[in-house]
Amino acid sequence: MLRFILVRLAAALPTLLGMSFVAFAIVALAPGDPVMMELRAMGIVPKPEDIAAIQAEYGLDKPFFARYFDWLGRAVRFEFGTSVATGRTVMAEIMIHLPATLALAISALLGAIVISLTLGSLAAMAGQFAGAGLRGVTVLLVSVPSFWLALLLIYIFVLRLGWARLVGDGSLSDLILPAVTLSLAVGAALGRMVYERIRSEMSEDYVRLAIAKGLGPMQILIGHIAPRIAGPLATAWANAFGGLLGGTVIVESIFGWPGLGQLILEAIAQRDFPVIQAYLVFMGLIFFVTSLIADLAVILSDPQLRRRYSDE
Repeated sequence: MLRFILVRLAAALPTLLGMSFVAFAIVALAPGDPVMMELRAMGIVPKPEDIAAIQAEYGLDKPFFARYFDWLGRAVRFEFGTSVATGRTVMAEIMIHLPATLALAISALLGAIVISLTLGSLAAMAGQFAGAGLRGVTVLLVSVPSFWLALLLIYIFVLRLGWARLVGDGSLSDLILPAVTLSLAVGAALGRMVYERIRSEMSEDYVRLAIAKGLGPMQILIGHIAPRIAGPLATAWANAFGGLLGGTVIVESIFGWPGLGQLILEAIAQRDFPVIQAYLVFMGLIFFVTSLIADLAVILSDPQLRRRYSDE
């Protein structure tokens, strides 16, 4: 198992380096001067000497590749510099907003798991017409954009019923609508996968043997099919979690949820380059870690793979 992890880390190193270069280049070559914006925000009329001083402070007066390697050396130690907008360290800014995003992503993932298992299992076990109806609901939920679904939920539960508030303070009650918005689309997409996995397993010999023994559909589903599809589903759920962490920007903005989505939108508006760079790198690391966890879940859930990697 340790050898597998080391091989994955070695294989991921070029990808992570390429990702860091792209993150740095996109921000470094983007139009707009953060120094000018900072001086204007401070109410200072920009002068050449003021601009040069701040550029030297942030290392913006160096050549491109020199700035990249300096930044990379600090990034591997999670030192992304200071936010141009707030003056706090970038990691402090991320740590302020990360708990809210984690709470939203975890809640949405739990909701997506429940929705996917419910829709997929019912569609696989139901009759022809009921199954077609459930699959139609799944396709509809996958096709609806998250921002449109968010606006629909706001209209129903905030404006019409008054059960929720649009602008909250980050409390648990304010988490429900954005979590439901994210979990519906992700849960429907995962539900399609659950349906296909169950239908594929139902044609296997062990299922026919279980039917011949007189076992009911739920006994077969829970006792025989579920252990066989647990590994692939765990992989999909882990990858979905990484996608949820990176895909909360629009939903957080609509509902005013104080997470990383709000942080990155403010950073883009203010040309806060250190925060943007750290966010891009952070999201890439999250996708790598979640994919590694997904692969480990597959190995741990499959006895043959577990024995194979334990022998190496």
